[in-house]
Amino acid sequence: MTLVAVLAGCVTMSMAACTATYDASLVEDTTVAATTTTLPVGTTDELLARLLDEATALSGIMAEDGDRRAALERIELLWGAAEPGVRATRADLVPGFERAIAMCQRAVQYQRAADADKAARNIASLVEVVTA
Repeated sequence: MTLVAVLAGCVTMSMAACTATYDASLVEDTTVAATTTTLPVGTTDELLARLLDEATALSGIMAEDGDRRAALERIELLWGAAEPGVRATRADLVPGFERAIAMCQRAVQYQRAADADKAARNIASLVEVVTA
C-alpha cells in the first residue's frame, strides 16, 4: 500500500468520526405566539368620539392606579383607525392629533395625569374642528 492510500484511508475514517449528530430533545422551542390587533371600526366621527372619551378618561385611570397602558393602547388603536379619515378630510390637523397622542404616551410613561388632561383638551379641540 502506498503512503497516499494510507493517508486517504485515515482521512476518510477521521471524517466519518466527525459527523454531526442532532438531539431534538436538546433544542429549545423558541416560537412566539403571534398576537393580532384589530382596529376599531366606525365612521371617522364615531372613532373620534370614542378617542375623545378614552383620552378624557386617561387621567382618572392613572389617578386610580388603573391599567393606564391598556387605556393608552385603546387610544392608539382608535387614532390608528380614525387617522385615514382625518387625513382625507383635514390633513392639516393630523400633526396636532399626533402631538396629542404623543402627549398621552408621555403621560403614561412618566405617570403624569396633568399631561393626560392637557392631551384630552387638545384632542377635544381637534375633534370639534373635524366634526364641525
